[in-house]
Amino acid sequence: MLDNTFYIAPYDPKWKAEFMELGAKIKRALGDPALRIDHIGSTSVEGLAAKPTSLS
Repeated sequence: MLDNTFYIAPYDPKWKAEFMELGAKIKRALGDPALRIDHIGSTSVEGLAAKPTSLS
């Protein structure tokens, strides 16, 4: 059975650093055609509580 539970977490300054690391990896993988990689969504807004995602 699928658990559809989610939570809203207080803002975490690590979200920006995590995006910077992941964004750099994506940019390297895509190369020159990737003009920019943007962080969008609730975790991109400093100070805003958000529904965090995890790749782990």
